[in-house]
Amino acid sequence: MVALLDMDAFFAMIECTRNTFLIGKPVAIIGWGKRTAVSSVNYLAKRCGVKVGMAPQMARKICPNLVLVKADFAEYESISMGIENMIDSEFPRYIRYSIDEFFIDLNIPCSFEKLHRVKADIHRRYGLTCSIGVAANPVLSKIACEMSKPDGFLIVQKDQVATFLERLEVSVIPGIGVKTQSYLQKMNIHSVRELVEFVRKGFGCKALNELVDSLFAEDFDRKEFFKRKPPKSFGHMKTLDVNVSDLVTLKEIGFYLLYRSFLRMIREGYSAKTISLILKYAKSGNISCSKTLKDWCSDFTKLSKVVEILLEGMFNGEPVRMLGVSLSNLKLCASNQLELFSNPEKFLKAVNIRNLEISSKLFLKKVALNA
Repeated sequence: MVALLDMDAFFAMIECTRNTFLIGKPVAIIGWGKRTAVSSVNYLAKRCGVKVGMAPQMARKICPNLVLVKADFAEYESISMGIENMIDSEFPRYIRYSIDEFFIDLNIPCSFEKLHRVKADIHRRYGLTCSIGVAANPVLSKIACEMSKPDGFLIVQKDQVATFLERLEVSVIPGIGVKTQSYLQKMNIHSVRELVEFVRKGFGCKALNELVDSLFAEDFDRKEFFKRKPPKSFGHMKTLDVNVSDLVTLKEIGFYLLYRSFLRMIREGYSAKTISLILKYAKSGNISCSKTLKDWCSDFTKLSKVVEILLEGMFNGEPVRMLGVSLSNLKLCASNQLELFSNPEKFLKAVNIRNLEISSKLFLKKVALNA
């Protein structure tokens, strides 16, 4: 069997645990730009009708007492890395599906007990809840996880699949979007049971047939599904709402983008040999530059120094519209190199000792960019 562990309202709940003022209030997380959208909502906001992807203005109309919180993606990445370490300590095979979702292979002894232990450890360490769905295949486990939210643990045994699915709406099936759902409604198909009957009578197209088959599959190619494809690079890019012509400010933004890229790289267990920067000037277009080191590096301080040197050489004083940082030419780290980063708190402490400002909230508020 396979499990999907999905954090409940991940970004929003992190902010609620950091700020007790938010407890008991509808909360939505938004980006730093003027043209931003809602990226996460807590369950109080969901009940008011606020959805991910909404414009903040629309969300406020629907829910007047909604509290909008600027995202701190560096913090979310760090906590996600800590959660992944917990999963890694219990399960030999898993994949990170997104920043807050993990598919876990349960083909080991005492797997349910270990899942419960991970769930409890996450709550004890971070004050966050997660939901877990367990089934014979990834598609079904994702549906089970969604049905168990929030803070649930749902196991769908092989002989329970038909009973579990028949009462659900077709919208819960991963892969059925707005257009497909609209088509099915025109065919008077609203539930999974109705969809299954429709397909098995021979009326469905190839895509629908495959979708239904995936729900009832009793096994899947574990080796292929859990195969980790080596990344080519780790990078982040930011388009600024306010043009920046101050080198000090650009360095701070560069350090933050490097930090986010670095966290992802370390989480995946890599070091980098090449650091690349791209600047987009407001008037004269793009300029890029890269530096290849003599050896692979997993030292944040050294990488930040390279970013600083590259920016000093590239910046010509013109207003900058966009900045991007990328780490490439990757190599898997030795286990001893990753010792510091196995604990996110140790990593953050090490970075803070070097007086490098890495909090998006701190520096973005200070330079008033709304970036």
